Amino acid sequence: MNTTTAPASDGGRSPSIAAFLSFLWPGLGQLYAGNRRLFALFLVPSLIVIALVVYAMRQGPIVFGARFADPAFDVAALVVVVLFGAWRLASVVQAFTAGRQRPDRRVVDRAVLAALAVVIVASHGFVGTVLATTYGATSNVFSSSNDLMAGDLETPLPSATPTPTPGTIQTSTPAPTATPSGRVTMLFTGVDSAMTRSTRSYDSLMVVSYDPKDNTVQMVSIPREIAAFPFYWGGRDKASDWITYMPNYLRSGHIKGAPDSNYIALVKEIQFLVGVHIDYWAVMNLQGFVQMVDAMGGIDINAQAVTDPVYDWLDMKHFGVFIKAGQQHLNGAYALAYARSRHNSGGSDYQRAARQQQVMLALLKTMSQPGMIFQLNNLISRVGSNVEVGSTDAKKPFKPSMVADYIADAEAVPSNNFTNLVLGPPYTSSIPHGLSGGKSSICLNIPMVATQSIKMFGTDSLYYGKAKPANTCP
Repeated sequence: MNTTTAPASDGGRSPSIAAFLSFLWPGLGQLYAGNRRLFALFLVPSLIVIALVVYAMRQGPIVFGARFADPAFDVAALVVVVLFGAWRLASVVQAFTAGRQRPDRRVVDRAVLAALAVVIVASHGFVGTVLATTYGATSNVFSSSNDLMAGDLETPLPSATPTPTPGTIQTSTPAPTATPSGRVTMLFTGVDSAMTRSTRSYDSLMVVSYDPKDNTVQMVSIPREIAAFPFYWGGRDKASDWITYMPNYLRSGHIKGAPDSNYIALVKEIQFLVGVHIDYWAVMNLQGFVQMVDAMGGIDINAQAVTDPVYDWLDMKHFGVFIKAGQQHLNGAYALAYARSRHNSGGSDYQRAARQQQVMLALLKTMSQPGMIFQLNNLISRVGSNVEVGSTDAKKPFKPSMVADYIADAEAVPSNNFTNLVLGPPYTSSIPHGLSGGKSSICLNIPMVATQSIKMFGTDSLYYGKAKPANTCP
């Protein structure tokens, strides 16, 4: 008597196909096998993951990518990736076991299951490794563990604040700790980490201020040769002391009396001179800048001509750079040369500051390209050990989550709402070599700077509503 095996409840459906469908998306294999309850069970968490991704990308892919600069976001994303990978694997295995395994296809079916499991573990493991690397890099930026500043953030012992010298700007009204309008201002500086502490130069001083009320951005560049400026704690700088070396002078005792650490004193001095409260600061190693631009694939700039036969390439072995005028695509080394060169034929430090602003805007434009999200991990890992970020107010630290928010704000500012200013002539004048020890020092015309500060920053200017300051140039 012949007997026939009763068909399984799965209708004889292939376990390989069921597993593959659940590999494509959890729950599809269960639906294929006719089990709608398990289909819903495996599908709902997957829909939650989709909802989380859609929410995170609500401001566009670039802002979504910038959120990975937040270590907390990296950890959350890592947890989601691991759990979702485990859920996919469970769905694939369950769908496979629900199918009807034919003896003649058992080896093939098991090979398919093993291959799908390997792909899931490998893909989610790779993404998890990327997120772990990103977490480590971004943690460096906000922990000051990379020591780019060689102790210049160490707070000095308290000292009495000297009485301001007559003729300097008075500081009887302290700078506000917050701007009522919601304005956010950051100081960007570059530093060559290869330099010794005694010669460390905080170069490329640029104040970038965002006013959400008017949706505008103001950029002010401060030439490195500025000297003879009034101190925010009273007194005046010497005619031979450039502002870029101010932390060095404080460290050596050449300048005395600053109530803040060496670098924060520089930040507050620039705040004092430009006349706008600086909330945050960022310092980038010059080599890190090169790596960042290379990770982005370079930047496009409508370049000014640069011919500098003595430019050094940070190795003290190779000298000289030539960049043609016009539209240029610059890699990291040439972008840095374009921003740093100050012995340009027919050029000046003022033109260099203007070029630095060009580079800043070009970086912002390049970062806003949709394809940049695929370079995100490479970009963050290269930048992580080469940047430090901080706040001028310990009670209001710079939070990693702010990176994405500020990039979203910057993307929303029309190009004609950017105001660029380089504090060169007529805001500066040359200091006679006899007073500056033969150095090419320049002096700020403080009354003119105050007028421009009020024009740029309105009621947010620290000069607003104050008596016109005195001109302290020698």
